[in-house]
Amino acid sequence: MAINFLNSVDFNKNELLNPTIENQPNDTAAGTGVEGQLYFNTTDDILKVYAGGSWVEVGGGVTSLTTTDGTYINLTPNSATTGAVTVTADLSAVDGTAGAGERYLAKSGVWATVASIAGTTYDLTGSVSNTTDFAISLSGSDSTLDKVFLKATNYITLTDGGSNDVTITHASTSRSDSTSTPAQLAFGDTFDAVTSVTTNSTGHVTAINVATYELPDAPADPTITLTGEVTGSGTTSISTTVANGVLDVANFNASAIVIESEGIENNDNDTTLPTSAAVKAYVDAATVGGLVYQGGYNASTNTPDLTTSPNSIEKGWTYTVTADGTFFGEQLRVGDVLIAEVDDPSALADWTTVQNNIDLASLTQVGIGNVNPGEAIDVSYSSGTATISAEDSTGSNKGVIIVSKETNADYRGIYVNYDAPGEVSVGLDIDTIPEDATPPMTESVMVYHDQQVGENYSIQISDLLALASSQTSYAATITDSVSGTTFNHGLGEDVIVQLYDTSTKETVYADVQRNGNYLNITFATTPTNSIRVLVQKIG
Repeated sequence: MAINFLNSVDFNKNELLNPTIENQPNDTAAGTGVEGQLYFNTTDDILKVYAGGSWVEVGGGVTSLTTTDGTYINLTPNSATTGAVTVTADLSAVDGTAGAGERYLAKSGVWATVASIAGTTYDLTGSVSNTTDFAISLSGSDSTLDKVFLKATNYITLTDGGSNDVTITHASTSRSDSTSTPAQLAFGDTFDAVTSVTTNSTGHVTAINVATYELPDAPADPTITLTGEVTGSGTTSISTTVANGVLDVANFNASAIVIESEGIENNDNDTTLPTSAAVKAYVDAATVGGLVYQGGYNASTNTPDLTTSPNSIEKGWTYTVTADGTFFGEQLRVGDVLIAEVDDPSALADWTTVQNNIDLASLTQVGIGNVNPGEAIDVSYSSGTATISAEDSTGSNKGVIIVSKETNADYRGIYVNYDAPGEVSVGLDIDTIPEDATPPMTESVMVYHDQQVGENYSIQISDLLALASSQTSYAATITDSVSGTTFNHGLGEDVIVQLYDTSTKETVYADVQRNGNYLNITFATTPTNSIRVLVQKIG
């Protein structure tokens, strides 16, 4: 792998010692270059430079050019020795015809027109209507172009009209149509109807056969008898009777029935009847949101069972806690109230818990409390040792520890802000702690928390810096190329790598490839001296 330089390299007029130009077998392998780029063609043993958009030989090329005219092609110029050369090709055939128009290069080497093409058959097509003449005009010296052959078929007749005129006639056919039928027929009326259609072999209609029909006279009034749910009989009028116990909602006029989707509240009248579903929906809607007291609840024994789902509990059902216990993991006390927020509740979020008696908070009791800002903390400092007190100047224990370099300095250290009634923000008041502009790196001590063991410890800043350096840098000495499997710096891929000669102390360059926590360092030749590798983590 070659070293990648992503910018120009300035040698400041120094010598480039023992270089080798890139070797490639041909221009294709060298690829598309930039103006001035070099490569050595190992096939032709020549040095090439990319100039004017292509690879050209350095210091060589064509010194003269000679062309020779052919039988039909002339090339100009025929010779050149210097400068750019443009070769123009031109047909040497002469114009063998005086007429204008399309011409073709004949075998004899002259431009000529085509008068005719003997032995060629032409396919002529056209379209005509029954009132328009179709004229075909042919010209030429060949006799085969003066003739048009037409062939008659079924129902097509060709008539020679003389003077090369041909008449094409389609055989006509006859048919008979029926008379119109009255728009509306009554008893005893007659009407015409098509009985059959005659066609010829080509599908043309040649005849339509029509017959006349007569409707019968009107019959006498029949006697009609009704049976089933509705009974009755008669001719011109029928008296009906509805049987007992056979009517249901479907028998009523739809406008007289109020269904659930229509709503009873939208049909306040004495002319319609509601269905049972409409009545239930109206009652349910009227009672939504109301609390329905169900009695006591023993949280110790879960009696009645309020935590198992599915259940018959409905929204609004209310219970009073009669014995302490847990409810979906929440502590309940006697006197607390539970209100179901949904039908079939199955989680704590489906209930509203109204707490009745909340204790005051203490060291061991979770309950109602208050937060007040802490007062100043007394810190004394002498002989390089900080005496830290968790008491203020009055001797009251505040439970706050602040480390300060200054002697007898009191700092609040705790920030408390009441954002709103019942909402308190508590934090570290950094602004009240003085800043050390030039902290000593070897004497100062910092406190840190070891999360693995859960303990707080102190550490010298100098030791902390050394620890941080060990986590972000790495150094090793090598004598030859190394692979990533043996060179593990453990800092990831985002690292800066620098190499220097341990004897001359000069920076050296090699192929360096990052591979996770590993490095692949490759030298084209083995270094004379040992090489020091410096790795610095970034980010």
